[in-house]
Amino acid sequence: MFYKEKGEKQKKKYLIAVEEKHSHVALFAGILVFFCTMVAVIIWAQNYHQNGEPPLHYFTALSNILSSIGAAFMIPYAIEGIRKKHLYIPKYIILFQFSGATCVSITMVTALAIILPTQGSSAVTGTNFWLHVVTPAATIVLLQCVETRFTITKREALLTLIPFWIYITVYFVMVVVIGEEHGGWADIYMANAVWPAWVSVILFLILGFAVSAGLRALQRYRVSQTWKKITRYWADDLEEPEILIEAFGLGRYIGAKCDGIELTIPLDIFTLMNDRYDVPLNKLVNAYVTGAEHAMSERGIGRTICRATTGEEKSATEK
Repeated sequence: MFYKEKGEKQKKKYLIAVEEKHSHVALFAGILVFFCTMVAVIIWAQNYHQNGEPPLHYFTALSNILSSIGAAFMIPYAIEGIRKKHLYIPKYIILFQFSGATCVSITMVTALAIILPTQGSSAVTGTNFWLHVVTPAATIVLLQCVETRFTITKREALLTLIPFWIYITVYFVMVVVIGEEHGGWADIYMANAVWPAWVSVILFLILGFAVSAGLRALQRYRVSQTWKKITRYWADDLEEPEILIEAFGLGRYIGAKCDGIELTIPLDIFTLMNDRYDVPLNKLVNAYVTGAEHAMSERGIGRTICRATTGEEKSATEK
């Protein structure tokens, strides 16, 4: 068995409870990021009058709005994860949230490393405390906790910087090319005050790459740690029947808790089993579904459940 001497109960608790924990964290952090960000942005926009510049000209507001939208997208999946005991969020939403996390992290680093030393405590007081510290930190927590199965490639990480690049481009055009005197924006970030604006652009591009690389490294570490925890009790000498029994037992555990309408199949775990033990994926799925069907039948629900197959009609546990 995957868990030696500690019994089936521990195995089942770990394989499923880790997903349920992630779902609860995702729901809490998602709600925190969305509502706190939106409230802080609205209050900040109503009270902010420095330079008379519209609030949406500030990267602080735009980056936080972006991250709050990504958090809102995740909330329904977190609720489903709690209900189904298995959290799954599509990768495009993960990348959207990664983009938001990168942008608000740039905002936080800029506020703490540049604005705070040069402009004082205003960078971390009032609504700025929420927009520069609290919501960026919560966004990073949300990103790292809700989905630790997908690794983000270098190309994907670069693509998530597009909103930041767009803002830099627009800011440069409106501040430097057009200028405030001709209807452009005020230089609210003093990009042209100390040195030429192109130097500031290069520095901020470097900052964007550094923050993105740091978040990607943290995310990849979380992925590796998650899979190590899942597989740390997996013995190397397991035979196919033992693995199918594990899949069957996992199915019974889920079948005993699901509502009989939907059955979530952890294909990520089964794919790893297939890679490690060379057990056909369709056999694992069939064993899992059969276990779920048995448990649901014992509860008097799901008398006829559609069996998921990938080519074989007979359950692997019946062979």
